[in-house]
Amino acid sequence: MKRFCFTIDDNIRCFREIAEGGLRSIFDHPYLSLWRGLHEEYGAKVQLNLFYNDRDVNFTLSDFPSTYAKEWQDNADWLKLSFHSKANDYKPYEQSGYDEVYEDCKQVHDEILRFAGADSLAKTTTIHFARMTVEGVKAVQDLGVQGLLGLFGTDLNPRVSYDCDFDDSAIARTGAIVYRNGMAHAGIDCILNKLSQEEISSCLDGLLGREFIRIMIHEQHFFSDYPQYYQPDFREKVFGSVAKLRENGYESKFFEELI
Repeated sequence: MKRFCFTIDDNIRCFREIAEGGLRSIFDHPYLSLWRGLHEEYGAKVQLNLFYNDRDVNFTLSDFPSTYAKEWQDNADWLKLSFHSKANDYKPYEQSGYDEVYEDCKQVHDEILRFAGADSLAKTTTIHFARMTVEGVKAVQDLGVQGLLGLFGTDLNPRVSYDCDFDDSAIARTGAIVYRNGMAHAGIDCILNKLSQEEISSCLDGLLGREFIRIMIHEQHFFSDYPQYYQPDFREKVFGSVAKLRENGYESKFFEELI
């Protein structure tokens, strides 16, 4: 069976706007409406990896109301939430010890459990910049994280993520899941916001023989008032990618369902 996994990093703004707008439904926000549409059209499962705070406007996940809890729970079969980082900092956990990572991850997990319920909390994630010490990996593992999606480069330009070494990374680049100290690791194959639509199509063409494909994008490229990030073809990139995968026999799964 061929499967694909779709995740979105750097999520916080949509939570702030839902909280400040007092919306009737989380899907009244155009960002979450987009993901529901992707699910309804293609059966896509979507995972949002969250920042704890949006420091520019003094908003944290603790400000998000629990009034939408039932709605999150009713959609947890296709929409999950996870820890990404405390904030949008550069390589925030590259040198962090156990306690800092544990505290930051628990803070996000606790808020997800409060406002969305246990079924909405994903068992896998992508840590901001995919850099973390051995102690940091142990910290998120102790909080129930079973798998980490990362970046392992190419054969010509290899890199490592988390506590993986170059041998692990070479295996991950083939599309395989690597297990290290009880944690599942897999590579992100295609970052949609880094490529044009034509480049995305070419990237996916080169991956279609694989059993498992991982694609992702970042929240900030959705918003038109982020001129340095905004991509007007955000929707087309996402829908086009998922459509191509579905047309080629790929079924949408959460990473946690494959480990």
